[in-house]
Amino acid sequence: MTCSDSACAPRYEGRNFVCINSVDVAVGRSPAFRKMKSHPMHPFFSEQLRSRRDVLRLAAAAVVVGSGATKVFAQTSPGDIPALMPRDNQGHQFLFYSDCCSGVPGATNESKHASVNAMANRIRPRPEFIAFPGDAIMGYVEDQDALRTQWNYWLHTEMKWCQSLGIPLYQSTSNHHTYDFGSETVFREVHPDLPQNGPAKYRGLEYFLRRGNLLYVSMHQPDRLKPYRSDMVFDPRWLDKVLSQNADAKYKLVAGHYPCFPVNGYGKYPGWCFRPEERQPFWDVLVRHQVDAYLASHILAFDVQAHDGVLQILSGGAGTWDGGPLPLMPSRSEYLHAVQMALDGQGLRYQVLDKKGQRRERLNWPFTLPDSPGWAAVTTDNVSDLAKQQITESIVAWRCTGRLTDYNVGSPAQTMLCAYGNLEAATTIWIGVDGFPPRLTVQLIPEAGYGVQNWRGPAIKKDQPFDFQIALHAGMGPGGVLYRTRDSAPWTSLSSTSSKGAEDLSWPKHWRFGTGESGATDRPFRDPELKITYVRRPIAT
Repeated sequence: MTCSDSACAPRYEGRNFVCINSVDVAVGRSPAFRKMKSHPMHPFFSEQLRSRRDVLRLAAAAVVVGSGATKVFAQTSPGDIPALMPRDNQGHQFLFYSDCCSGVPGATNESKHASVNAMANRIRPRPEFIAFPGDAIMGYVEDQDALRTQWNYWLHTEMKWCQSLGIPLYQSTSNHHTYDFGSETVFREVHPDLPQNGPAKYRGLEYFLRRGNLLYVSMHQPDRLKPYRSDMVFDPRWLDKVLSQNADAKYKLVAGHYPCFPVNGYGKYPGWCFRPEERQPFWDVLVRHQVDAYLASHILAFDVQAHDGVLQILSGGAGTWDGGPLPLMPSRSEYLHAVQMALDGQGLRYQVLDKKGQRRERLNWPFTLPDSPGWAAVTTDNVSDLAKQQITESIVAWRCTGRLTDYNVGSPAQTMLCAYGNLEAATTIWIGVDGFPPRLTVQLIPEAGYGVQNWRGPAIKKDQPFDFQIALHAGMGPGGVLYRTRDSAPWTSLSSTSSKGAEDLSWPKHWRFGTGESGATDRPFRDPELKITYVRRPIAT
């Protein structure tokens, strides 16, 4: 086994060792094990681990070899938080969090950020690196010396915990970092170690780097509400070139401060997200190059969405705490957090950890379902069987086939499937066609008393056959209402302004096929040949 860290690989090439973040365990065949303390990424290697006996003892405690694979386990102590680890020897694990707007001693954000940092410092093994796409400091000062003071305090006091451990921190520009040309100058000055390989006009602001088989790209995304960059367009051509030049990278991550697609209803652009005309060209580049995820921030929330199979993962919970009535966006569903992630040959996994270290959300992507021809049929006679299913820690998917008929301007919605409980006045789950032009629509009550929330999908063409699948993924929040056209097609999250999905949905007891909850005259589906099948699977760990 060889280390996936590009900083380690040349040094230990050809030697039999396992990199375990905090130490490197060299076993046999080389006297160099006595020099492991010189590993560039682990300066805190213990002076006491010098004897062969010590090294072998640690190796035996930490490594189990079997079935041709090496599994690395962290030695834990009370209070430690177990990290998700790659399931093969080619993967990576790292920490992703952002948006604390700190750097000011004594401010509220400093204490909030400290609580998240204290939790992050308990994760074992340590992360290989930290992805932090922006808004580390409060910024927005004209005095460049004052701005440098904020950066100095954040980098060398608030983030001392990772600096002292030698954990690389990959910072991005953002609205609080780069809001005029002077702040861009300061950003370059205080981050001299970031690669200087971006386009000429954004050198030191936009960059990419390799960690062995992993490519990490950070985009320049400043405050475009300010006059100095108001005409800036997020142009994906440089990103396309970098991804093409690094096509050999097994894993690809792209980071930028702003979400491409709106989150939790924050759709005003360019203040909260990409402009509409920028979204598809940017995302097409990610899809074409099979990027694993786009890592974003800016919204004080955690959110994940899939678009053509590529994830947009947003983390804005590193400590920013607005003093207004909505300290988070919104407070009823969001919380301070950091995201610990792992990449390997099977895909991407993450766990979202709140400031106490509790895992609040998790995902194993991509998820798999049985081939749809084997799914169970839903009919008028057996639709009540759906009440026996549950969404807790599960994925429930339906395949719908038929034809949209008798639908014109002003026509009522047509129901494919609906479900309701005894206590809610509104339908808990509704899947059908609504609006004009008619669009696939899903309505949920994500939590008792929360009210009906809408998800909008693609247009459904009148008098033409349709065949699609809808999934409710209880681990993906509002992004867990998903659509695809066939078994082999990638999943895409339906658009919504909701901040919650199916994670706390109360599974209804009453179900109807082809009509609304009130019976045959309530928004019926007009095609008598409508067919629905379904499947339920637990969320994989």
